[in-house]
Amino acid sequence: MRDESESANGWARLPRWQHVALIVLCSVGLVAAILNTAVASGGGRLLHVLFGLLDGAVLVTLVRSYGRRLPE
Repeated sequence: MRDESESANGWARLPRWQHVALIVLCSVGLVAAILNTAVASGGGRLLHVLFGLLDGAVLVTLVRSYGRRLPE
């Protein structure tokens, strides 16, 4: 049971299934960005690299906040 003084912040407020779904989607997006970067050229490559960096940052944030979740 959660205590009122231990309320979760940010991503940790999501239901567990949504948190896991976002982690999976970000992982797939990161793999896609890496593969697209490998085959793209010119400005397209830069766009895929930038998307991969952004997606990687969100993935790290999601995984860290998942580890800080309060027990249900």
